[in-house]
Amino acid sequence: MALKPFAFCTASVFALSLATVAQAQDTVAAQSDDQPAQTEEIIVTGVRASLASAQRIKENSIQIVDSIVAQDIGKLPDNTVSDALQRVTGVQVTRGAGEAGTVLIRGLPNTATLLNGREAFTGVNRGVSLQDIPAELLAGVDVYKTSTPDLVEGGVAGVIDVRLRRPFDFNGLEIAGGGRAVYSDQSDKWGYLGSALVSDRWDTPIGEMGLMLSASYNRRRFEDNTAFDFVSNPIADPATGNMVGVPDTVGGLYTNGDRKRMAYNGSFQWRPAPNLEVYVDGLYTQYKNRYDTDFFVGLPKAGNVTSVTPNPDYPALADGVTVNDAYTITSNQAYKDKTTTYQINGGLKFDADDFTTITTELTYNRSKIKNRNMIVDTSFNAPTAVYQFDVGGTPNIDIQGVDLTDPANFTLRTLFDNHSVAISKQWAWRADLEHRFDDGFLSAIKVGARYTNRHVSSQATASVGLAATNPVLVSTLPEDFWDLSPSGLVKGKAGIGSFLDANGDYLLNNSDTVRSWFGQPAGDRPYTPELAFFDVEKTYAFYGQAAYRFDIGSMPVDGVVGARVVNTVQNLAGNGVDSKQNYLNVLPSINIRFGLADNLKLRLAAGKTITRPNFGDLNPLVTYVPSGTTGNQGYAGTGSGGNPNLAPIKSDAYDATLEYYISNNASVTAAAFYRKFDNYIQTYSAPELYQGQDWLVTRPRGVEGTLKGIELAYQQFFDFLPGPLGGLGAQINGTYIEGKNDDPINGGTQRLVNVSKYSYNLVAIYEKYGVSARLAYNWRSSFVDSYNSGGTQASTIVADPTGQLDFSMSYDVTPALTVTFDATNITDRTYHDRFKGLNSLTGVYTSTPRDTRTYDRTFEVGARFKF
Repeated sequence: MALKPFAFCTASVFALSLATVAQAQDTVAAQSDDQPAQTEEIIVTGVRASLASAQRIKENSIQIVDSIVAQDIGKLPDNTVSDALQRVTGVQVTRGAGEAGTVLIRGLPNTATLLNGREAFTGVNRGVSLQDIPAELLAGVDVYKTSTPDLVEGGVAGVIDVRLRRPFDFNGLEIAGGGRAVYSDQSDKWGYLGSALVSDRWDTPIGEMGLMLSASYNRRRFEDNTAFDFVSNPIADPATGNMVGVPDTVGGLYTNGDRKRMAYNGSFQWRPAPNLEVYVDGLYTQYKNRYDTDFFVGLPKAGNVTSVTPNPDYPALADGVTVNDAYTITSNQAYKDKTTTYQINGGLKFDADDFTTITTELTYNRSKIKNRNMIVDTSFNAPTAVYQFDVGGTPNIDIQGVDLTDPANFTLRTLFDNHSVAISKQWAWRADLEHRFDDGFLSAIKVGARYTNRHVSSQATASVGLAATNPVLVSTLPEDFWDLSPSGLVKGKAGIGSFLDANGDYLLNNSDTVRSWFGQPAGDRPYTPELAFFDVEKTYAFYGQAAYRFDIGSMPVDGVVGARVVNTVQNLAGNGVDSKQNYLNVLPSINIRFGLADNLKLRLAAGKTITRPNFGDLNPLVTYVPSGTTGNQGYAGTGSGGNPNLAPIKSDAYDATLEYYISNNASVTAAAFYRKFDNYIQTYSAPELYQGQDWLVTRPRGVEGTLKGIELAYQQFFDFLPGPLGGLGAQINGTYIEGKNDDPINGGTQRLVNVSKYSYNLVAIYEKYGVSARLAYNWRSSFVDSYNSGGTQASTIVADPTGQLDFSMSYDVTPALTVTFDATNITDRTYHDRFKGLNSLTGVYTSTPRDTRTYDRTFEVGARFKF
């Protein structure tokens, strides 16, 4: 309800702007530019210039692209690339741990990620973790929704190119920096961010040189809360004897983290002659996350079930149960994760003459992910436990007759002791030759080649529970072994307060002591050979494209047509499987731009794209977990693994946009798109035979699918308004998407996972008199989280619609000093998802709760300087 006035005001501003378009000033004529957008030098100061620069990229690019441009050094009003991208038309993000995580373009995660046009990745993934790149280091981000042959292949959803700064971007000496303090309300803790940049360029006897160095440090302390109902399976109602579905587990968890990120960026440019430039770039990022998950695991079937309350809407499912002598688990999961990634790149650009340019570069990428995890389960028995599975969409647990903070009531039970390491290394070389023409049908011809050699390795220990050899009361163990969880789970709705479990720091700092309690030797467990996999992937790419231009009457037409040919050779080994693949993909594309008027453009694009499977998806291992007495789904157990037979995702892509440029920072655009997928990779569970028994195994599978939709976007500053009102501006965009794929388990079609049918951004902006402010609301409709969860309830997990309101403001105290204030998640949103759909056992549609999640609101104060 609180958002209605904001939405109404924004809609009113939108209506006002449309009514006054005729009054807008300084209509910008469309400029023809056959070069990729990332080659433009863009200097920005302030929000208006930022929006104008982003609009200029969109207008002049031959591809269909949306961009974000940093307003100034360190002046992107978000903390990471992922945070910033959520404002882009057609882009959605997943959120958690105090930040935006996975970036989805039109609902799909299958993106190629580039740094200054070069492939980048984290660990054994295909893309880079964009949240590891601090916004302070950015010049801008381009989201390519259509491709040209000279762009690196790999994104059926699109290509995200993160542009970092270089010394020749500045006129001379530049020194800038800043810092912010961040308060997170759910964790009730402070974090901080800091960044600095120094850049200079100078003339020498051997030519002009430039050097830029920048660094960023980010520490965030966060808390996420989750209350959950797990899969329901039948038990007999003690009153009637009828079988009724009861969740296997009901409970909640607090995730408390202390996350640190460091990033260092350096760039050297040398121009020994006016027609020759040599450069070396480097980026190093480090991620450390020390976090604990405090689990409360209620087991409604582990005890004497004295009564069952049927669900009034779905009698085959329980609405609640009462259990006597209720066996219950608490658990601490202690994690210590570290990721180090760096990219070093060297290259040159040579203008052979006024019409011919040759470029070449060599890149080395290396990324290592090392994780350590110790879990200790403790247990207690409650005289009575009353479980309600749906109280306003959230489960509620009432534990009676036992003190959950007394170590004398808890018994040491189970240890999980795991660690893993994944390393990925890549050499990449490319060369390009472009020749431009003064006049005629052809404006440029460009050809190039690229070679990559990537080695991936992954090793891990199997997550096998180790029972205590001599279960003892926690009260007999050292006092610093245990502590108490936070309280008030999901704003108190779950009924779970503070409870005792292991102390995560003790588990990680005294691991050998803990191992001895479970009869285990000292030292880390050896890696499990069956979980190791190794992959060598080589790619050979060649492309050719022609930029063309002609007139239809008085209407100019231009574009690019060509093809990219890619040969992929892959050798995978692991778990007794050797898989070799060698496949060739021909990826033609055409982009056409029609100048319907000086400020009105129509674009049409068609092409083929691919995304190779993630290395983890190709992993042939399967991990099996036997069913427990409270988790029997009619199978011997569950399993999860990869699929070495996966083929690359292929897409036939068709796009059209109509773009009306009102002024240099105002535009209205519309886009339509259609994608047809072959071998689209999604994860499903299905019965598989193992050791003579049926197991429910989850693994990725290739399916056919389609994606289609419409995007609308509008932005404008209302400079024509009088006085202070002239600082008002607005950005509004919305997306409608329909995504479907074949159901490989049950037949028919189903919704694509992660795709919201509707999403929008409403952004109110003000900039004048040194004040810059933005109030932004981001919303997406429901989407499918996953299929085939099993159990007697509906097996499709569907997330409810969700939105988030953020605010940022800055004030220029002097031209060199700015103070800032930011707030995120102002409305304190709550995430819900549900088991939803047609029940295969009863033939009845059901909708029952699964997760309720709450996140931190954050408040930041800071300052930045530049001189």
